[in-house]
Formats: sequence, structure tokens, C-alpha cells
Amino acid sequence: MILFPAIDIKNGSCVRLVQGRMEEATVFNEDPVDQAKIFESKGCKWVHIVDLDGAIKGRSVNQEIIKKIVSSINIKIQLGGGIRNIKTIDKWFEVGVERLVVGSLIVNNPNLVKEAIKKYPGKIVLGIDLIDNKLAIEGWVKKTNISAIDIEKDFGNLDIASFVCTNIKKDGAMEGIDLDFILNNTNIFKKPIIASGGITSLKDLQTLKKNETKGIEGVICGRAIYEGKIDIIKANKIFEIN
Repeated sequence: MILFPAIDIKNGSCVRLVQGRMEEATVFNEDPVDQAKIFESKGCKWVHIVDLDGAIKGRSVNQEIIKKIVSSINIKIQLGGGIRNIKTIDKWFEVGVERLVVGSLIVNNPNLVKEAIKKYPGKIVLGIDLIDNKLAIEGWVKKTNISAIDIEKDFGNLDIASFVCTNIKKDGAMEGIDLDFILNNTNIFKKPIIASGGITSLKDLQTLKKNETKGIEGVICGRAIYEGKIDIIKANKIFEIN
């Protein structure tokens, strides 16, 4: 399994939100580049970056900071937020990002998503941000009537990298994981998923590791790391166990 430590960027700083509410942003590091270097120094192989301002505005906003992160570390980057057209997708892969996460495009321009998957096989991740089992887009501000089952029907047979399945109600709330939510999504999607939302302790990570063979590729973890509830080195050791 892969630990994806999260760097969410808002107004140039590394922040964490609660259930996606921008007004409840807590700044944990004013230098996202420094934060990425910390994750690399502690043995992480990936970092998950979200341009929060970009997600809301529908275009890349913190691109200069993200480019600096790419050039400053030697681990893989998974990036989402503000990706709305093929030109932006091309740009980020040219810069050196390993994977791109698209969410709003699933609803707003599904044909463009399919075009991107065809152009970059195994490089596009679909962001499945769910509240009450329905997809939320545009920085989780807009709710839709689209379900995970609908997305699997439309995209499941394509050469995507993975699905990031986020439980919005759990995100940043430090309440622990909802295992039923996660396993429900592993049952829906043929490809392994990346679990996100609610990870609070090493015990949560151990639980997910025990269920890895059911279809869990990795876990995105943010606030629990920043608040010291999860030690990154210990977390990586849990995931390295075969």
C-alpha cells in the first residue's frame, strides 16, 4: 500500500480543511515546498497535492509553488485541483507530475476525461468525492446526483490509474475511518482505490492494510500527520509489511 501525505495549498500555504469548508482552513506550514521536503526526508514515495484555490476557481492558481515542489523533490507527485482542460493536463505532465486527479471534469466534460485517459494511459486518477453517496465537484461546493456506480459504468473499463474515494463527511474531522464506506467503493470499482477522509490513527492504517487485498491501493492522510496523531515513519512501516 502507498501512503500519500497530503499538501493542500490555499493562498500559498499548506492548510487543512474540515469537510472541505474553505472558511475553516488551518495553516500548518506557510512553505509547501518545505513540507514536501519533510515528507520526502521521512521516507514517503509519493505526495498528494491539491490546489484548493484552483479547485474553486476552475484554473491552476498556485502553479508556481507546485512547480517549485516538483523541482525540489525526487518523489512522485499526484496533483489535483483546477484541472479543467487538456492544455492544463499537458502542462502538468510536461512539468513532471506523475499523476493527475480530475473530479469536476467527470461531470462537466466526461469526453475530455476520456481523451486524457487515452492520451496518458495509467496517469489519470478520478476523484470520487462523495457526500451521501453522491459526487460533489468544484471544490465540493456543488452537489450532483451522480453515484460511484454511475462513474464505474462510464469509466471503469478505461486505463485509469486509480480512484481517489473521499468521504467528505469524514474529511478533516478526525473521527476515524468509515470502513463500510471504503469497502463499498472497493466493491463498486474494479480497480484498486485510494481511501481518503477520516484517517486519524495508526490503528486506522492497520485496519486498511488488513483490507488491502479487497482493493485498496493506498491512503491519503493529512490532518492526522500535521497534528502528530500519525508518525509518518511508523505509517510507512505498516504499509511495507507484505
